[in-house]
Formats: sequence, C-alpha cells, structure tokens
Amino acid sequence: VDNGSGDDSLDVLAAHLPELRALAGRRPGVGGADVEIVNAGVNDGFGAGVMAGASDLREGALVLLNNDATVREGFLDALLAPLGDPMVGATTALILLAGRYREARDGEAVALSGNGPTRWVRLSDDEARAGLGTILVNSTGNVVDGAGNGQDRDWLCLASELDAPAEVFGICGGACAIRSDAWEEVGGIRTDLFMYYEDTDLSYKLHEAGYSVRFVREAVVDHEHAASSDATSPMFTRVNARNRLIVAAEHAAWSVVANALARSIVRAAREGFHGPAAHGIAQGIAAIPTALRRRHARRTRRGGAHLR
Repeated sequence: VDNGSGDDSLDVLAAHLPELRALAGRRPGVGGADVEIVNAGVNDGFGAGVMAGASDLREGALVLLNNDATVREGFLDALLAPLGDPMVGATTALILLAGRYREARDGEAVALSGNGPTRWVRLSDDEARAGLGTILVNSTGNVVDGAGNGQDRDWLCLASELDAPAEVFGICGGACAIRSDAWEEVGGIRTDLFMYYEDTDLSYKLHEAGYSVRFVREAVVDHEHAASSDATSPMFTRVNARNRLIVAAEHAAWSVVANALARSIVRAAREGFHGPAAHGIAQGIAAIPTALRRRHARRTRRGGAHLR
C-alpha cells in the first residue's frame, strides 16, 4: 500500500513487481499467491492505509508490516502458526532495533532512552559488522499503563537477555497478524486517529470480543526506528497526546480514564497551555464525548459485557 508517497516509490515497486510475484508463487504451500500494489493516492494516515490494503480480504489472516521494517527468515510461518487457535485473535512479532548499540557517554545528545537510566547510541555500520555493541529490543507487543499510555513492551531491553512471556495485551502495528474472522468481527482498524494508538485501540477491541493476543518470539523483524516519522516532531507530540485520551475514554477502566485526563491537564498547565502537547490534549478532551458514545454503543451491542 502506498499512501500518496511523494518520491519514486510506486515506480520502484512497479519495476520489481514481476520479481515479487515470482517469489510469492514459489512460496511452499501457498497456491495462487500474488502481489498487488494498492495506490491510495493520498496520505490519510496509518489506519486508512491498512484498510485500503484489507479492503478485499479473502485470506485467513491479515499481516501488517511497516515500510521501515525488514523480516527475517521464517517470519511469516512463525507469526501465523498460533492463529490456528480460534481464541487467538492476533499475534505480534519480536521487533528488534536495526543495527547495534552501545551505552551513551555523558554529553552525547543523539541517544535512545527508555524507563531506565541507560541511554543508547547506535554504532556505525562498520562497527556493527565487526560485531561490536549489542542488539536492542524495540517491541514484544503493546502494553498500556495506568494513565492510558500505550507503549512497546521490553523497549530497549537487551535481545540476548530477553525473557518475554507469550501472553501480551496488544499488538504492535509495525509487525503483526490478525485472524480474518476476528478482523471482521471488530470492524478492522480505525481510520480517524491518523497515526499512533490505532494498534492499541484494535487490541482493546480484540479483547472485548473475547480474543487473546500472542507474542511470537520466532517471528523476527529488524526495524529502523522512527524512519517514517520523527518521534520528536510537534505532530508526533500532538497526535500522541490526543489519541491517548480518545482511546482511553473509549476502552479503558474508569480509573485509567480519570488518571489519563488528570495527567494530561497537569501537563498542559506546565506548558502554559501552549505548544503541540497542549494542543493535542485540547483536541483529545473535545473528542471525549464522542468516544464515550462509541464506548456505550459497543457495550450495548455486546450485552453489557465487561470492558477490560
């Protein structure tokens, strides 16, 4: 799926289409496999791109893979295998950060950081080829904290020390698979968030429908983190602040909704109610009534079933 790219992506894809189709046709156990380019023509966001690709879904599962991710051997078979269990609605891959990393030194500005004190700097390609540094985990699925923040489980953990359980709250939309019947039952992925939190919203809907989500360690992806979007940009900050409130109001426990709202207001106040975060929070608060109506409608359709 091409979301209205402004470069030569479509021409490059078209040039490689015969090769891609030949590879798909040679895949063992897959009869009639094909490769199709979907030109959305406009960038309406991540969810809209996914829905464009899934608009004529006839296969048993839908696999999502970001354009800044590269799969390793055996990825597809491993990712699809657990979907044979009818209670497993989706699987999520082991996403590793591309390249190798070392701990940052004092004063180094370009570094990745997480919940712990360690900051990481990516090594050069030559250093990585020499086997220096370490491989870091990007995601083993999605988790949500008590303030409604959706985040990658095991972010920046050492890949060599990873001990992640198969059970996880949600998928990471960058590399995951969803059963077609589960996809249809929950109505696919939402398109109104533009980007970020769509996978969290979908994970909530899968749980509400009675499905579980499984982390598959053997399905490995290398991800160029933030290659498609700048995690420090004003848009990232605004959209994240907005969508966290919307998704929490629609799905999370009331204590989480209250905590998300309170923390958002405090954050906006600290920034003088100016800037991208405050703008996003204002948009999120304005959208809460609609989110609550959607929450009530979904609960009513399921006969008052408990929302997890």
